[in-house]
Amino acid sequence: MTSSFIRSFAGVATAVTLLAAPSLSAQTGVGAHLTPFAGYLITGNWYDGPIGTSIATTNAPMLGVQGAIPLTRGVALVGSLGYASGDLRIGLPLLGGVNVGSAKTWMYDAALELGGLSDRSKGIAPFVTGGIGGMTNDIKASVFETRASNVAFTAGVGVDVGVSDGLALRFQAKDWIGRFNSEDAIGFRAEGNLAHNWALTAGVKLGF
Repeated sequence: MTSSFIRSFAGVATAVTLLAAPSLSAQTGVGAHLTPFAGYLITGNWYDGPIGTSIATTNAPMLGVQGAIPLTRGVALVGSLGYASGDLRIGLPLLGGVNVGSAKTWMYDAALELGGLSDRSKGIAPFVTGGIGGMTNDIKASVFETRASNVAFTAGVGVDVGVSDGLALRFQAKDWIGRFNSEDAIGFRAEGNLAHNWALTAGVKLGF
């Protein structure tokens, strides 16, 4: 399930990019951007149980990269890949919780971006994004190892601060919204929370 979802996702992103390419070549001064970023991932609970129990990954630092191809002035196709490594945590009343393993999380999406530094190289420009992608969790505990992937919808807001031609700072808050895929992880379906996972990042936006 994981590999087929990733192949389908990559195929759609590639097709959209190829369709957009002819219009890009006709636009003077429009080019692609690449933004390496770092930040912090604030995760939501996968499951909430009785009397205050829960299952989640811990908040963790994250790294990633985002690429953008302008489609027209003020509109761009963007794709991103992020990685975070935290702990698998069981929340317990009074005790707060206990870590029972580790979780490495990959986050990927394709989205449309509106706004940003579309027609100038300097200044401050806000933007919004919305798209679809996925989250893959590699989970390791004392008695088992497993992997689970789920679809995630994304929505974000941010601001670009143009420094010079081809160089800007990018600050972004992006929400990854999805349910943990228990069927992928343990073989049967257990409906969990529609969790919000906030990625708060800062990066350097490089133009080409």
